[in-house]
Order: sequence, then structure tokens, then C-alpha cells
Amino acid sequence: MHPPISLIFFFLTAGTSIGLFIFTYFIEFLTIFGKGQGLPKDVVILSGIISSILIGIGAVGASFHLGHKLRAWKAIKRFNTSWLSREAVFSGAYGFTLLIYLVLKYFEISPFLEHTFGIITWILGTLSGYSTAMIYASNKFVLEWNTGITVIYYLLMYLMLGSSAFTIISYSYNLPYTATFLFLTFLFVGLGLGFRIAFNIRQFYIKRPTLNEALNLPHNRPIRVIDKGSTTDNYCTTEFYYAKGKQMLPTFIPLAYLFTFVIPLFLLLYIYITGTINTFLLWIIYASILIGSAVERWCFFVEGNHVQNLFYGLYPEEGYKLRKGYMEKKETRISLYG
Repeated sequence: MHPPISLIFFFLTAGTSIGLFIFTYFIEFLTIFGKGQGLPKDVVILSGIISSILIGIGAVGASFHLGHKLRAWKAIKRFNTSWLSREAVFSGAYGFTLLIYLVLKYFEISPFLEHTFGIITWILGTLSGYSTAMIYASNKFVLEWNTGITVIYYLLMYLMLGSSAFTIISYSYNLPYTATFLFLTFLFVGLGLGFRIAFNIRQFYIKRPTLNEALNLPHNRPIRVIDKGSTTDNYCTTEFYYAKGKQMLPTFIPLAYLFTFVIPLFLLLYIYITGTINTFLLWIIYASILIGSAVERWCFFVEGNHVQNLFYGLYPEEGYKLRKGYMEKKETRISLYG
């Protein structure tokens, strides 16, 4: 699949926004039960403003993926059946309730209303991330994405971005949560690494459809694609397949692992072992995760192989091999008289 830069941009901005708010409000939420002292008001406001700006510019950036941008509002019409529609609704609602929460927090109108909208915003942000992940995980035509690993890993990346960003704020304001969030960042990055490896390993064991199956023909004779039906590239051969990207994957996948996981884990271990911590190191960790996540999302799209590529000779080679046992005994008859 051709990687849409606008969607990668939305992932980075929405991921940091939602991840940051999840941790910011969680600390505030614990005060309801008398756990901890919460966060200073200016920290909550700063974190909330950053989250609001990021989700706003992310939504604007994502609109560039649409063919008719003025019709973006129609995305909400298929809420019952479309994960894309749910993503649009939950993301918009998240941004709206986040603004209300910030107003209530700033003017200290009512602790009850403040926590009510905080909880609602927290839930909407989580649902937004889950809906976005399900857009890919529910796609049965791209088998690489069609797995629960996609959802878990996607949400873990939100938590990686959010925890590393909140660690910077915590350290800058000398809050007592820095060590905790260093550990959480290490935990989420480690889990993310494990699920990313699982995502890649799974690709070797995917049972792919074949051209024979697509044409409902038995596997007793090979089918070859001789002509792809057009003399020039078209939408199907450029958007559903990215030839240059396939050539670059062997280089970009290691880079994604390096920046998303290896460098942050190394720096976090360095902090734990030496006890050395400063704002520069924390920014490097967040920036590395951010850059690595952008490269990883690029790889994620390029790794996807849409089944329609079978008819253009662009599908992985397993799609053009005979599979023993599939309709072997079925006879194929071609007759003018039925």
C-alpha cells in the first residue's frame, strides 16, 4: 500500500495528544480516591493545551487524505458500520470535551464537572485510538494488518508517545512522577518492541489467497498473469502497491526498529544505570520515538499487500503458486452449451 503522509502525521499528533492526556488526567483521577496530590493547575493546563493543539492540527492534516475535503463532515454518517466514521466522531468529540475540561479546570468552576468531563475525554480519546487501529485490523483484504496484534501495538505506540512526552513535563516542573514515567516509557517501548517483532514474524505464516482461489479454479493447473489490463499505471497499481517502497523496506524496517525501540531503550537504561538525567536526554528519547514511529508507520503501510494486486501480478509470490488440496479434484469445463 502507498503510505499516505497525512495519515502518518495524524498518527503522530493524535498519538501524542491522546497519550499525553491519558497520563495527565489519570494522575488527576487518582485524587478522587485520595491517592496522590494530583498535578499543579498550570501543568494540567499546559498539557491540555498541547493535547488540544496536536489533535486539532492532526485533524486538519488528516483531511488532506480526502479527495473532497469539504465533504469531510460526511464521514460521521456511517457510525454504525464504519470504523473510519467512529474514528472521526470519537476524535472530534475528544477534542471538544478536552476544551470543556480545560475551561472547567482553569476557572475551577466545579470539581464534579471537571472530573466528569475529564473521564469522558479520557474514554473518548481511548475510543478514538482504538477505532483508528480497527480501521486497519478489520481490513480483511490486507492480511498483514488483519490481526489483533495491529490493535495492541497501535495503542502501545500511543502510550509510548504519551509517557515519553509526560516525562519531559514531569522533569521540567520537578514533579515526583519522573521516575515512574521513565519506567512506564521503558515498559511500553519494551512491549511495543515485542508486538512489532510478532507482527513481522506473523507475516511469514500468513495463508495468502491464490489467483486460482480468486478465480474459483482448482489447484491442478497454474494460472499466470500475462497482461495486467492497462498499458500505464493506474490508481490500483500505484495506491494499492508501492514498488519503490518495497525496494526500500529492507533499509527502512531496521531504521524503524533503531529509532523507535533501540535508541530509547538504550538511553533509558543509561539513565537507570548512571543516574544521569536531564531535559536534553528526555527530549532525545521522545524525538527518537516520534521519528521512529513515523518511519514505522511508513513501513506498516508499505508492508500491506492488498489482495486486488493478485490480478496485476503484484502480489507476493505465494499468491501464484498451486496449493495442494484446494479443489484438486474439481474439473474445469468450458462449454458454449452450459
